[in-house]
Amino acid sequence: MTSTYVGLLSIISLLLLYYVWTLNVNATKWYNIRQLEIEKQNLLMEKEQLDVRIAELESLSNIMNDEELKNMEKIDEPDYLVIKDNVQYVYNY
Repeated sequence: MTSTYVGLLSIISLLLLYYVWTLNVNATKWYNIRQLEIEKQNLLMEKEQLDVRIAELESLSNIMNDEELKNMEKIDEPDYLVIKDNVQYVYNY
């Protein structure tokens, strides 16, 4: 009876240790997942800020205020060419 009692107690102890170990492994994985989610959110916010900055730099007001654009020559009567598929064009100037 004593050996059965010791055997059952050791099995229960091993199962308890295994349970605690699995809880620790899962907690570590969830912590890593949470850290990655936080990093993802930070990167998404940074991307949005960069998109806003790109939109500001590409805005018409910034382009029109560019120094190189101010030195360009204005055209009075521009010629436009509209290209369509399957059509052959001849431009007579």
